[in-house]
Amino acid sequence: MSPPDTTPAPRRRRKLRRNLLFGAIVTIVVLYLLEVGLRLAGVQPAYQADAVGGWRMLPRVTNSTMRGHEGTSFTLTTNDDGLRTTLRKARTPGVKRVALLGDSTTFGWGVNNGETLADGLQAGLDAAGERVEVMNAGQPGYSTTQMVALYDRAVHLYQPDVMIVFVPMHDNNQVLVSDREYLNGASGPLAGIRVLLAENSRIYQVLRQRVYPLSHEASLVPGRDKSAELRVPRVSDRERDNNFDHLRESLSETGGIVAIGHLPFLADLLGEANEVRFSEPWGAAYSARTGAPIVDLRACCAGQGGEALVLPLDPGHLNAAGNRLVGAAAVPPVRELLAQFSAAGSTDATAESNR
Repeated sequence: MSPPDTTPAPRRRRKLRRNLLFGAIVTIVVLYLLEVGLRLAGVQPAYQADAVGGWRMLPRVTNSTMRGHEGTSFTLTTNDDGLRTTLRKARTPGVKRVALLGDSTTFGWGVNNGETLADGLQAGLDAAGERVEVMNAGQPGYSTTQMVALYDRAVHLYQPDVMIVFVPMHDNNQVLVSDREYLNGASGPLAGIRVLLAENSRIYQVLRQRVYPLSHEASLVPGRDKSAELRVPRVSDRERDNNFDHLRESLSETGGIVAIGHLPFLADLLGEANEVRFSEPWGAAYSARTGAPIVDLRACCAGQGGEALVLPLDPGHLNAAGNRLVGAAAVPPVRELLAQFSAAGSTDATAESNR
């Protein structure tokens, strides 16, 4: 039996504090050396900024050849703002302007200049006798949060009268750091710790790879994350509400209209869509609450070509024929939006003249 500790209590407490402090210092030094070693070994953090936000196409590209999927290629031209349009910021008198915001499908990934959705809509409006310019403001991989940033930075300078924002599946991609957190920072302490570790710690990256062996795989749809890792959507429903509120408020200053857009997937073109997309209930609820119009093209072209309307090696994107067909289907709802814009302008002008 060991003899009783006769050390005075204050001295024991000081000794305990010294031991705890020493242990903490050793732990910090070990973690620091481990972090440095992993960085020197080339281990990347779990999250890298360019994986989610802050990119757009290069400006002033002329007939450049872009590589698509599986060795395919297409020609691309962009303007001074990196947008796939030939329109200038200055408006043509008497000509209305429609802007299409969206991701790579709106942008026209995989198709040549003159074969995008905007080109298909432009051809349809021209055939209908409308004096309208259609602007392609799509960007590959964009979420609605990025679209707002692009609008604030460039698109608003083109003064669109009607803007259709095609809600992308990218909003629902499951990630470690949401787009809003990347652009504006975390909103709370727990989220702040998650963002800090994901953006900076190599130790965190190694640990998550051990705990979640499939953490390197993208998680595009909630509930289908093979890694079982806790992630957040790139854009939550509430954040999407705020994004559309911002766009509608900005465009309303000039009497403009912002519409919610839905584009068809291959399953829609085949008439086999049997799942409800996240954007459908969200769009219906937002429209019911705010009165925002919806341009729903999902069922526009079912049974009119199916796989012949998408890229053969990349069925997630429309080909030239698909863009022409979907663009033509968009003509009636776009004409209705243009009529609403004109009617609102006439009402405002009448009210002004009566003052």
